[in-house]
Parts: sequence; C-alpha cells; structure tokens
Amino acid sequence: MIIAHWTGSQNSGLTRMTKSLIAGEQAAGLDSRLIIVDDVATHTLATDADVHVSHTHVSDTVLYSGKPLIWMAHGTPEVMFHGGYEQGTVNGRYGHGDAWMLAQFWLQHAAAVVTFWPRHQAIWESLMDQGRHVDCIPMGLDESIWKPSVSNGKFAGTPSVFTAENCYEMKWPLDLFIAWPWVVQHPDLHTARLHAIYIPKDQHRWWFPLVNHNGCSFSSYISPHVFDDAELRNAFASTDYYLQCVRYGDFNRIGLEASACGAKVISYTGNPYATYWIPEGDQRDMAQALSQILLGKAEQRKPEAVPSMATTVAAMQQIYERVA
Repeated sequence: MIIAHWTGSQNSGLTRMTKSLIAGEQAAGLDSRLIIVDDVATHTLATDADVHVSHTHVSDTVLYSGKPLIWMAHGTPEVMFHGGYEQGTVNGRYGHGDAWMLAQFWLQHAAAVVTFWPRHQAIWESLMDQGRHVDCIPMGLDESIWKPSVSNGKFAGTPSVFTAENCYEMKWPLDLFIAWPWVVQHPDLHTARLHAIYIPKDQHRWWFPLVNHNGCSFSSYISPHVFDDAELRNAFASTDYYLQCVRYGDFNRIGLEASACGAKVISYTGNPYATYWIPEGDQRDMAQALSQILLGKAEQRKPEAVPSMATTVAAMQQIYERVA
C-alpha cells in the first residue's frame, strides 16, 4: 500500500509531525511518501498512491481522483474558524486557503477524519452528518529522539522557565508576558528567569513595547531563534520547567517532547501530559498559580505517559486498511 502525505513547506509543528509520522510508517514497512503541496515536482510521487492524507491541502488532481482521502485535522477548530474569518473579512480572500471552508468540506467528504485531541473530536463530530465519525488517535513521538539527556549547562534563573511555542493567537505568550512581572515581584522569585524563543522578528514591534513597558524584559531572555531537535533537548534538560500556554488546555507536540525529555510541563487546565495546571483567563490568577509552582508549593499531577510513534502508526494503519 502506498500512502501519500500532503503538507505545506512551512516549518511548523504540523509539518514536523507529518514528517515524523512518515518516518514511523516507513520504519513499520509502509511505503509512505512526503508530498509538498507548493512544490509541484514532488507531486509525481503521489501518482500511484492508494491512499492520500491531507495535512494542509492537496492538488486538484487528487481532489477529483476518486482515491480515498484522509483529512488529518491538525488545527484547533477555533483557529480554523478564526483563520477563515480573517481571510474573508480582513484580507478579502476566500477559497482554497480558507481552513474553515476546507474543514466543512472534509467533514462531509473525506474517507476518514483524524484528530489527536478528544476535545476536537467532540467538536468535529458535532458538525458532521449522522453516521459519520472522527478517529481520535495518540500523538506519538520517536522515542529514539525525544528522551532525557545531559545538560550542556544550566540556563540562567533560579528557577528557570522555558517556552518555545509557535507564535500565533492560539498559543502565543501574550498572557505569559503580562503575568510574568507579577510572578517575579514575589520576594522569593526575584531570581526567576523566563526563556522565550520562537518570537518572529516581524512581530517584535508589538511584543517589545509590551515587555519593555511592563518590566518583563528585566527577568526574561526573549529571542526569535528557532531551536533544532538537539537544542530543544538541551533546553529541556537545562531549565526547571517548560511552560505551554495553549488555549483550552490542549496539548501539543513540543509539550509532549518536553515531557518525554523529562521536563516538568506547566499548562492550562486540561492537558493530560502536564505536570502542573494553571488557570486560563485572568492573568493575575495565572501569575498567582505560577508563583506557587515555582516556589515548590503546588501539588504535582501525575501526567499520562507520552505515546510512542509506534502507537500512532498502528492506529493510522488500521484506518488505511479500512478506507483503501
């Protein structure tokens, strides 16, 4: 069986997850191929595919080929809705790039719809026709890559907090940058330091007036740098906590990577893989809860074990066999 995975060329968590899934499927003996939507030269790799998997878009040829197509719903339903709204009302565009339009189409027409989140599964199924359902599978990692390692040297801060989220509204550090100065005001947390990377340069005109005016800069290291796998593993081993401010308590890939590497993960309430939960909403409450964690006064959760990529591949293989 030949599986064609379609994704964009952006260096996002979605694309990284797609490439990891392909590698896992290849290791399991499947003929899985990476097709870049905006690189037409790669499309020939999908010509003889038995099943197509859309992670972002597919070509028009595939759309009308009649071959089974699986939609991997990587994006949060709320983000897809907001993205479609922005494209239609703010940017004046509508069509193939509208994630909300695509979601509606695939919910009705895809041979299978797949998500990693039970919350998303419930939302998508509430929008589907009677008799259709969504497969919810584990978001697995390659255990040979994401595992505890030895630090190359501790990052500044006692304690130190690291965050490296893709900087868009669903998980950007706006609430964190508002709350952090209130955290370090505590007499026993003056030496705490925040390390925030992946802040794109074209967004600096908004972020730095905020962090410079409210004093967040005094106790933070804020950078546009994007770490590779080795740098991320070292950061997880060299800081005391990983902070993942994804809305609605959703988990994500980098939070799982941090947990798999032995980091203590802090998230909004709901993430089953986090060591600590903090409330989402009023940044003052967030700061209070975060302070209690950093002071060692908060009770730790027992996070669920991070799934392996093998479990993800096994779940996908069942779906391929069902739709082919």
